[in-house]
Amino acid sequence: MKYLWLICLLPLFVTGCAQDQQAQSEDIRLVPLSNREVIHLDAYDIIQIMRRAGFSNEQILKYGKAMRDGLALSGAVQLKIAGSDKTEATFAVNDSCIYISTRLRGSFVYDMKVGWITPLS
Repeated sequence: MKYLWLICLLPLFVTGCAQDQQAQSEDIRLVPLSNREVIHLDAYDIIQIMRRAGFSNEQILKYGKAMRDGLALSGAVQLKIAGSDKTEATFAVNDSCIYISTRLRGSFVYDMKVGWITPLS
């Protein structure tokens, strides 16, 4: 529970709450964020966390490698809609877990050792 503050801060990175139908068709830009921990993920893990966050197969193919590299180099990334300040999702590493906060699907945790943890609320 010593990292509870991280869970509380993740929703602050996500802007907006209304569903935007155009979000799936617009380009997304990846913004690395500095973090104290990094993680190296394989393709399976990237697919799992991006699908859970609501990204399409095409978006996973297009942005998955950049996301994997961002988590391996900086430890946290945001996926934003290009041309706006809307954040689709934020991914942050902490203690071999990836904390995920999304604009449309809520927040949840992926533990590299055990898999999905109950969604945050």
